[in-house]
Amino acid sequence: MSYYPWVNDEEDESFAWLDSHRKEELDGKGYLLKEGVPCKDWFPEGLIFDLSKEGGSKLTDSIPNTSALLVVSEKLRGILERETAKGTIEFLPVRLRTPRKKVLDAPYFIANVLGTVACMDAKKSDFTMDPISKDQVHRFRRLVLQEKKIPKDTKIFRLAERSRLILVRENLGQTILDEDCTGMFFQELDDYGSEFRKRASS
Repeated sequence: MSYYPWVNDEEDESFAWLDSHRKEELDGKGYLLKEGVPCKDWFPEGLIFDLSKEGGSKLTDSIPNTSALLVVSEKLRGILERETAKGTIEFLPVRLRTPRKKVLDAPYFIANVLGTVACMDAKKSDFTMDPISKDQVHRFRRLVLQEKKIPKDTKIFRLAERSRLILVRENLGQTILDEDCTGMFFQELDDYGSEFRKRASS
């Protein structure tokens, strides 16, 4: 079974993006949303995310952002709840606000994928470690997985070696696409990090 990184759809300029500035309301705990740990006990009620002035206005099922957060629609939440084992994902409610300061009615959620799976093939992958978080990969030029280390029932997971990276099993990704969800795509693993390979070789 193949696995694919969940990445932003950057091709359609009509899509709304989250504003990239840090949320003061997260009180310095926002990094926990990328570590695979439960966050509902401290997560602020009624949190509002601003949409970027630079992006489009079309709301998608997965709102693209540069913060490595899965911000999903009610529709996509339903698919993830239906297709994954109970306790795999924690859904934290948020609202979206337009650049004109209108808070939108449509419910959205941070899909906080819980736990991590250590399955990077360090010998075959090409990467640079983070100088600060020394157990985390800063950048991949090539990622190869040891699929035998991935539990058979796992359809979505965080890579332990880079916990902000979420990988999706082929059948789950196909289900999401078949139900016409927008805002993300599932990248071929061979292509992940390829932009840094080109830069290094040029």
